[in-house]
Amino acid sequence: MTISNFSLHTGETGPLIQASTPDRLRVPIYGMTPILAEGDQVLAGTRIALSNNEDRGDMHAPLAGTIKAVYHDYMHIEVTGEERTEPLVPCSESGNALRKWLRDMGINVARLNRTRTLIINGVPPEPGISIYEPLLRDYRKVLEIGLDTIQRIVEPIRIFMVVAEGNQTNAFANCTVKHVAPIYPKGLDPLVIKTVTGQEVLPGMLPKNGTILSVKELYFIGRVMESGRPVSETVMTLGTQNHLVRIGTPVGWLTKELGVKVQPGDRLVLGGAMRGMTAVNLEQGVDKQTNGLTLFRKEEGLETTDNFCLGCGECERHCPSRLMPGMISRCAEFKQFKRAERFHIHSCIECGLCGYWCTAQRPLLQYIRLAKYELALLAGAELPPDVPINERDKKGDAPC
Repeated sequence: MTISNFSLHTGETGPLIQASTPDRLRVPIYGMTPILAEGDQVLAGTRIALSNNEDRGDMHAPLAGTIKAVYHDYMHIEVTGEERTEPLVPCSESGNALRKWLRDMGINVARLNRTRTLIINGVPPEPGISIYEPLLRDYRKVLEIGLDTIQRIVEPIRIFMVVAEGNQTNAFANCTVKHVAPIYPKGLDPLVIKTVTGQEVLPGMLPKNGTILSVKELYFIGRVMESGRPVSETVMTLGTQNHLVRIGTPVGWLTKELGVKVQPGDRLVLGGAMRGMTAVNLEQGVDKQTNGLTLFRKEEGLETTDNFCLGCGECERHCPSRLMPGMISRCAEFKQFKRAERFHIHSCIECGLCGYWCTAQRPLLQYIRLAKYELALLAGAELPPDVPINERDKKGDAPC
């Protein structure tokens, strides 16, 4: 479950496997308002939390069960079965009406706005994450439904699909295919956008007259439209195969299913080796965005240190955003967060290459993420005092 190179080649990965049903769920609800309470019974598909962001999808119960506890960041559901709510009739309208329906079904619609250029990102996001390969190979009909649905909202004039050279390519009608070198971090959205449009955009931002979606997002939009049921699963690479995993499945359950024993000192990472986030514990549940699980044994993982920066420049030489990660990390280390903005911290695409190449083994990516988090808090604190509380909550930083 560990990765040791930057290759984005996936090869044949076999069919998508349905993960087994867990006996409990830890459904992530951070940034959401729960609408059910402890003791309530739910069916698979029952809405359990409303998003505090008007574009982020709501959360639904993946399985039937009893809500045992509700915390600020997750909901504990004891699974009792797989009884489901009745499917809804897919929305037949276009534009904003369809956009709102998808949001209610759990789809993040932040990037679904009318624009001229639509980009489908089919490049693996990280080494060892091969979730796009079985989707492009075995679920073409679902992807076509998803693409048709997106076009009813975006109304693009041009459609591009970007894939890594040598990987599965399954183009769609009226779609131009572009290839990139199969080397990480070529699959990250800002670099894919630059490949197609020539524009450099900040992480999370969109190019002028364009938008971008991944093959995974295309797949779930297609599934929602085909089945009439809300999003309740995610696609993850576990080991060498790809699985459909119910949202909220504890990572410890997945390791047992794989026959992997996590030892003291090991790190279980949600995502890939370069950009993933270490699980707090084995009970942490996966969310909609989780695309893999990577295990670092105690003797395999890179031991980070609090050593001072050596000024060797290795991080700068390998930074695809042409930044000074060493200087930004020092700003974060000494709580000079505003100063980090002078070094263009918001241009960082969080690829993790700086920390990989750091001679002093400093946790550069973690420092950068900390600084971004603190700057978001500061931005929320600096809102004018006459802004109503409910309006502050809509800014996105308040839930932090």
